[in-house]
Amino acid sequence: MTKAHPQPGEAGTGAVTAGSGQASGPAGPVTPTRGGAVVHRVVPAHLACRIGARASARASAGERDAWPAVVAIALGSFALVFSEVIPVGLLADISGHLRVSIGTGGLMVVVPAVAAAVAAPLLTLCSARLERRRVLVGLSALVVVSDVIAGLAPGIGVMLAARAVLGVCVGGFWVFGAGAAITLVSERARGTAVAVVSSGIFLATVASLPAGSLIGTLTTWRAAFAVAAVFAAVAVAAQLAAVPRLGPGGRVRPGSLLTVVTRPVSRAGLVAAGAMFFANFAAYTYIGPLLHTQAGLGAGAITLVLLGFGLAGAVGNFTAGLTVRGHLRATLMGSGLLIACSALLLAALTGARPLIIALVAIWGLGFGAVPVAAQSWMVQAMPANLEGGLALFVSALQGSLAAGSAAGGVIYDARGSGGPLVLAAVAAAAGSLFLLGRAGAAISSPPAGPAELARERGRDAPAPPPGAIDTAGNSAQRPR
Repeated sequence: MTKAHPQPGEAGTGAVTAGSGQASGPAGPVTPTRGGAVVHRVVPAHLACRIGARASARASAGERDAWPAVVAIALGSFALVFSEVIPVGLLADISGHLRVSIGTGGLMVVVPAVAAAVAAPLLTLCSARLERRRVLVGLSALVVVSDVIAGLAPGIGVMLAARAVLGVCVGGFWVFGAGAAITLVSERARGTAVAVVSSGIFLATVASLPAGSLIGTLTTWRAAFAVAAVFAAVAVAAQLAAVPRLGPGGRVRPGSLLTVVTRPVSRAGLVAAGAMFFANFAAYTYIGPLLHTQAGLGAGAITLVLLGFGLAGAVGNFTAGLTVRGHLRATLMGSGLLIACSALLLAALTGARPLIIALVAIWGLGFGAVPVAAQSWMVQAMPANLEGGLALFVSALQGSLAAGSAAGGVIYDARGSGGPLVLAAVAAAAGSLFLLGRAGAAISSPPAGPAELARERGRDAPAPPPGAIDTAGNSAQRPR
């Protein structure tokens, strides 16, 4: 078996899978990695490759009929992200109706992130005997339950319970969704299959904020959750109709989850990306009230600004897919500095509407590049054949999201709208500057092969785990 490490430029905006001849993402075709995989929003898709290797023979027959199933899974990703982001655009309305402060209302973003951070590694470790189709349908059904309860919530306690259920779905879907999709198609089409699933995430990320805000403006915030529940119900129906039985996955060792923090280069990327997620959500969670306070914008104008934020994020996502090829560290550092500068300037401005709107777009541009650059960093820094290694990365970023939202809420209640923006600026700048260290500089060096990495650690190169995929797309079996 040939083992190789991915290059920094071999990650794109959408998805890349091992062993595929072509991969594509929302931005178009991208270069596939050699032995690793990434998905938008930092999905641990190397797990998807492991799962897919076990089903490649099954997928080779009737692939054309499998694409409706892949689309059904993508509908689930769309419904999940739409539900996850709704409270951001309606935070002031929901908080007012539930009679809590804006900062307390921010817990609607904190709680699902905490639940996802816990659920992702636990479900990764416990997924060996779970049949994938039942898991996906069950997770999508739980999204319906969460949205219905949230839409009917009489108080903040019930609302947060509903959001915790959603968080379990978030953590579970990033473990199982992409893996289920590639079990349905041939080896050559795996990259396209995961990109289709990622497109649901991408579309929901762009559309959810303005759509939720618009629905809340025209009717009520409860109607926005009802719409989200309808999307999730459609996903359930589509998955029941189109997704065949997929079978269980493989076992992941607990020790493999810790690899992301034991290697200096991957640890540097984790700290930097975590700081940027913390910074973004410290202010982004409260972007509606911030725009109302800083620029005096009404609900309709805020909807348009949120749409601009999403579109700018799409541009950043696409652009980063190109720049990480030769300038990975600069891309991640530059993303954090864009967030820091725009947040700091927003904190200092009041009433200058055109400039504030432009700064929000720059902010979106910066954060749109962070997931792509962070994924690319981890794909290069992590051993390509180590199962479960990125699950803790997902958990850590969800934890950073939760911590940022919580800290921003406390500061918003105590200091007003400028406080979260200053916090975001400081955290994003710190994350960028952290990459100036020795471990950050190492990401620009040619990646070492397995033998070199083994010599650095004073031991032999590790044997490939069961189900690992080599550069030819073949799965390996460990001798008994």
